[in-house]
Amino acid sequence: MRSSYSRQITLSRRDRVRAAGAAVFFAAAVAAGATPKPSRTPAPPKTPAPQARLDFSGMWELDEKVSVNVSPQMKGAVLSVEQEGNQILISPVHREGRARQDILAEALVVDGRPYEKSLGPAGMGLVTAGWSPDGKSLWIEVEAGPPGNRRAAVQRSVWKISEDRTVWVRESTSTASGRSSHARLVFRRAKEEKGKATP
Repeated sequence: MRSSYSRQITLSRRDRVRAAGAAVFFAAAVAAGATPKPSRTPAPPKTPAPQARLDFSGMWELDEKVSVNVSPQMKGAVLSVEQEGNQILISPVHREGRARQDILAEALVVDGRPYEKSLGPAGMGLVTAGWSPDGKSLWIEVEAGPPGNRRAAVQRSVWKISEDRTVWVRESTSTASGRSSHARLVFRRAKEEKGKATP
């Protein structure tokens, strides 16, 4: 009787050991065949704002023959443009023998952020200027409405320059009081020795 009872106890202990070993083996097998958790893909770096690829620097003379809806103050315009990266300064040029132009000098900051700017007789306005994603044009939006409703009058412009840098085109659409108008100004590179910028 004792040997039989002892044998049962021994077998029970062996069974438990084997069962435990099988459990460990099963767990290891599951772990080996388990699909690993996908690693987190790092977020792509933020694309920096497009830098200036166009350079409008130089002296430019308006070609009225191919321009459309030229305003009175822009007739016969000759402009001097100085550009350093995203900073653009435009000044009228006085030509000898011609009447002085009624054009104000202006500066543009091309960084895609709106800023207040004097619009001359129109008062203050909100200007946003930025380079197009492909860097081939300059986009400008001017909100010229009253302080309480800036967007009552809006002008959107696109500036482009030819590959040989001899033609500068400014397309603009102005909207105010539900009406819109379009203008196209075409400038051709002028010889700088024929005039000087007006401060």
